[in-house]
Amino acid sequence: RRLRRPARMSRAELADFCLQVEQLLAAGIPLTEALHDLGASAEGTRLPALCRRLGERLVAGQSLSQALAEEKLAPDCIGVIHAGEYSGRLADSLRRLGNSLQQSEAQARTTKKLLLQPLLAGLMVLAAGLFLMFYLVPQIRNFLTDSSQSLPLASTLLFATADFLQHHWPWLGLPPVVLLVSASGLRRHPALAPEIDRLSLLIPLIGQIRRRLLTARLAELLALLYSSGIPLLEALRSIPAAIDNRFAGNIVGQIADDVEQGSALAEAFSRHDFFPPLLIRILHAGERSGTLEQALEHIVRRCEREAGDAMATLQSLTGPALTLLIGLLLGWIMLATIQPLYGMIDGGIP
Repeated sequence: RRLRRPARMSRAELADFCLQVEQLLAAGIPLTEALHDLGASAEGTRLPALCRRLGERLVAGQSLSQALAEEKLAPDCIGVIHAGEYSGRLADSLRRLGNSLQQSEAQARTTKKLLLQPLLAGLMVLAAGLFLMFYLVPQIRNFLTDSSQSLPLASTLLFATADFLQHHWPWLGLPPVVLLVSASGLRRHPALAPEIDRLSLLIPLIGQIRRRLLTARLAELLALLYSSGIPLLEALRSIPAAIDNRFAGNIVGQIADDVEQGSALAEAFSRHDFFPPLLIRILHAGERSGTLEQALEHIVRRCEREAGDAMATLQSLTGPALTLLIGLLLGWIMLATIQPLYGMIDGGIP
């Protein structure tokens, strides 16, 4: 069934689709002809196939938003396109959506690059430590054992650690695998997923980065939907499905309930400690002055800048921390080796 199901488009492919259709519509080409042209000339395999499917549905009488809804796209994307059709500004809505998707894709690539270097450095430190424990330390132990010299505490602990790793290394790798598989399975449970997502936001420094990125994503989606003409309450209702965090999605759902009951947007946001007080004040000022869209965009820029600074801090701290770790490991091995050698020299090598 998965092989027969059409593959979902990535964020970058969807951005290209929106911007290319917008350019054709701005040039005066009807939507059906624009999809036909893209289906015949677009690069890749997914985009031409998508355009052909959409063209067939439009000929059958569906609107573009209805045709895209069958592709299982995020509700916020469908909402923006539907608002553009309703207001007669489809090209403008597609341009806004394409630019937003491109910015989100660029932000995701930047985040991956910033986190890739510490990950590679950590893997190198792990590989170096395993090499020392599995290859170098046993040779040192054989040399010192043949000398019949009593070993100091540092050497005894080092050799005991190496023996433990050599005999039990398959079991040591099992807990992380079980933890990852369990977390992946529990995140699919409707009741446990929000709690797991909440705990992931409590990880030192990494949780702070994720919190800022989630806030930026929320504000970006709300600004996009609101500027496209979608009512505020309807925009809030469509955001949780587009956020990859059930805990944050539940908070947005509670904010939507408060707004539906008559609360102001800033007041509804202030009831949750998920958002920093400064951002609440920015939102309150924008709501009071009638510049809510500009306030949301300011929140996006601020949260993205703070997340970038936090990721740069994490990257700058990871290198020295890993260097210190490998230095301590090498120092331990040197101490465990040199102490018995000095004892052999003092007592005379047999």
